[in-house]
Amino acid sequence: MQILVGSLIAFLSVLIVSLFALSLLILRMDRLTSIARAGTAAVAPLSATASRSDLAERLELLRMDNDIARVEIYRGDELYVAAGERIPAAEVVSSPVPGGTMLFYFDVSGWIGGRRTALIIGALATLATVGGLLILILYLPKFLRPLEEMLVQAELLATKPRGGDDDARYLVHTFREAVERIQDQDNELGHLRDAASSRTPDVHALARALNHSFSSGFLALDAAGSVIAINAAGRTILGLADDASVEPFPLTVLAAPFATILQSAVEERVAVTRREVVLETSDVIIGVTTVPLYEDETFIGMFALFTDLTAFRAMEGRLRDLENLVGLGQMSAGIAHEFRNSLFTILGYLRLAQRSASPEAAAKIQSAEAEASSLGKAVDALLNFARPLKIKVQRVRLDELVRSMIDRFAADTPSIRFSVSTNGSCEINGDRDLLERAIENVVRNAIDAVLLKHPEGGGTIEAVVSAKPNPSVVVRDNGVGIDPESAAKFLLPFQSGKAHGFGLGLPLARKIVLHHGGTLSLSGTPGEGATVQMEFFL
Repeated sequence: MQILVGSLIAFLSVLIVSLFALSLLILRMDRLTSIARAGTAAVAPLSATASRSDLAERLELLRMDNDIARVEIYRGDELYVAAGERIPAAEVVSSPVPGGTMLFYFDVSGWIGGRRTALIIGALATLATVGGLLILILYLPKFLRPLEEMLVQAELLATKPRGGDDDARYLVHTFREAVERIQDQDNELGHLRDAASSRTPDVHALARALNHSFSSGFLALDAAGSVIAINAAGRTILGLADDASVEPFPLTVLAAPFATILQSAVEERVAVTRREVVLETSDVIIGVTTVPLYEDETFIGMFALFTDLTAFRAMEGRLRDLENLVGLGQMSAGIAHEFRNSLFTILGYLRLAQRSASPEAAAKIQSAEAEASSLGKAVDALLNFARPLKIKVQRVRLDELVRSMIDRFAADTPSIRFSVSTNGSCEINGDRDLLERAIENVVRNAIDAVLLKHPEGGGTIEAVVSAKPNPSVVVRDNGVGIDPESAAKFLLPFQSGKAHGFGLGLPLARKIVLHHGGTLSLSGTPGEGATVQMEFFL
């Protein structure tokens, strides 16, 4: 009997420990899979369009925020970009992204990590279960038979007259009380299980559990539409201070377009998928997805995931501008080559005609030759604009570059008052010669505009270099200004406002800035001046 009880206790202990460890493994694997899905959703919009440096930066942030050892993106069988270092013991979770596959490496070096450990624990649990069943099948009849005989003897003893053995009566009475107590406890446990299974899930508890599991914005609503949880990333995206609103709070606290979508989703009990809205207060573009929660066909709340898409949309705009410039450059190069070939022929005939022409005809031929030479310069300028840029990347101090450029122009044009202001050093990765050429074109345009309005003096040009929030150079003047509705056309070739200009200065500067991962914008007021801003995002 002691051997039987000891064996059962040993096998049950192994089984319990194995099942507990196996459950921990299952929970961990579910958590790793959830992290991988959330990471894929955050990176998938970038995987097909973003550059490697953008993807690497995004993967590094994702890895650090979610305790991931390494993240990789493959295009076909080739590793496209990765973040983190490989480790010996890692659990790999794969997820498809547009144009390839994304792999997540999790550190499973501990005793409770890895598929191999799960297989070992599962095998131990299976062996313990089989061993316990064999022992019960072989020895349970032998164990129950004496117990039944003892119960029969106990009943006989209980029915004997009072002159019988008092110890036997006491034993039977104690045994019956123990059995009744065990039955009462079993009934109570059954009632507790029934109550637990019929209890409605707590949306607040679910929200608290998920609140710290997402790197993007997370928001939970109850059935009435009140916000019961919002994580720190969500507060940052929506512009809420940490103490601005304590949960729960109404949706009216949030920005109107975003709150309207959530209110409509709660009222209609429907899911919203990848809806984009623009916050009126900050012009931030937000992508939002909602998931309604039901329990036994009863609506109990809603979860919302959202992220800031402003930078992504700006990147898409820069890519479209680059594609337009490439197409325009190819077309311009073809036209310029045809023009140049014809111009060479025309100039040759003009020089031949000039040898035998009369003085009056020679003067007219010289005028025609001058016009052809001017057209040739325009063709050369167009070819320079269409020529592909080769960027030699190095660290460039924008503040030093702008200051040296302004000092050079100030010496050449003393009638204009120049000024430069900076808020410290401002460095970017780029080609110093190309950036110098872009800033030179912008400043030359400003000088021409100021001299047109202030030929006798009184013109001013101000350059401002800033490192935050993004590296930028702003050039302002008080020249003739521009019409805001016509500002965009001056960034296209051959749209000059000067009498003898080709209209390629600002377009070339814009092309250089776009190739450095930035944007160039032009604004102004007629008669008051213009402003050119170059902002870099890399």
